[in-house]
Amino acid sequence: MSIANDITLTRTYDSLAQAVESFYKLRLGTDPKFTANQLRFFVQNNYTAKTSPGSADRVLRMLRKAGKVEYVVLNRAQSLYEARPVTAVEATIKSLVSPTTTI
Repeated sequence: MSIANDITLTRTYDSLAQAVESFYKLRLGTDPKFTANQLRFFVQNNYTAKTSPGSADRVLRMLRKAGKVEYVVLNRAQSLYEARPVTAVEATIKSLVSPTTTI
């Protein structure tokens, strides 16, 4: 892959990540339950470039792995999720780690 492709992918991810994070924050502030289709619809309507349908889902998972968003899968078959505050997750992690461990 060329440097130009890497830069383009990074820009695409950054833009998509902003749209996904906006959706996440909106859901936390209103109804935390959402479907993958709602996420895709929001991203498609708030992100100007064309992306594949699964891109928003992948970015959501990447943001979760990075600790920027948190959600639980309520029903995998229906692609139903529930947004959770990140601070609740951090508290859970800290409770599972030895008190002498630095996070």
